[in-house]
Amino acid sequence: MLSSAFNMWEVSKDMRNSLLGRSHSRIFLGEEKSLYYAVTLDMRELLTRHFLFRNLDREVIDRITALGVRRRLEPNQVLFLKGDPGDALFGVLSGRIRICTSDAQGKEIMLNIMDPGEVFGEIALLDGRPRTAEASAMTKTELFQVNRRDFVELMRTEHQLTVHLLEMVCDRVRSTSELVEDSAFLKLPARLAKRLLSLAKYQDEISPDDAPRGIKISQSELGQLLGSSRESINKHLQQWRKKNWISLSRGNVTIEQPDELQQLIYEDGE
Repeated sequence: MLSSAFNMWEVSKDMRNSLLGRSHSRIFLGEEKSLYYAVTLDMRELLTRHFLFRNLDREVIDRITALGVRRRLEPNQVLFLKGDPGDALFGVLSGRIRICTSDAQGKEIMLNIMDPGEVFGEIALLDGRPRTAEASAMTKTELFQVNRRDFVELMRTEHQLTVHLLEMVCDRVRSTSELVEDSAFLKLPARLAKRLLSLAKYQDEISPDDAPRGIKISQSELGQLLGSSRESINKHLQQWRKKNWISLSRGNVTIEQPDELQQLIYEDGE
């Protein structure tokens, strides 16, 4: 049920506005030079923009930043494997990270895609237990890494940080619960529509040269996220294209009528 897991850590609207400054009525997914690929954050900016860290005192943000180190990954390079020690918290400064797991037969299931501004690894950071999934780079990626030992020591003196981290974990649990509910009660078209809208939630900005921006994701990857086949995903996308709800081109999806997709989700959930 967790095969469609998606996460609520998003680049804030203020940050996106400051980077792009213009808006567009349509939502774009899959542009090769996507917003998420183009955005590069520094460590302090990531923390001050993240919705759970940004309300921390400046001194606390500075202390976390001082603990962090940069880590660079090449495309397809593994960050950690399932079962590895949970010894660090990560934030994506640029690039993309895929979170996946596999069953006993070796079938891979993608759980999530982490983009700039997103933070992951907080559960293992708290309990120190082994990683429950694998993380690898989808493109050239730069990460912000804080080691567990240093972070836990900081938490002993900064109680405000402890509360924020607990809020982060609670939000993750709520997101997972919503996912399980969706998997149990929503049909594939509604889950696909919900996933696309989630991925594209804040992708309504374009660059000054009017080039569409978004995230690059293949139909196979959408299928992995939703626990379905590429053929099934393509079937529904083509149906929506004929209704002019979306536009399709090679490696791109443009959501032309978000309200129609939202209505589909609503009707399925009734």
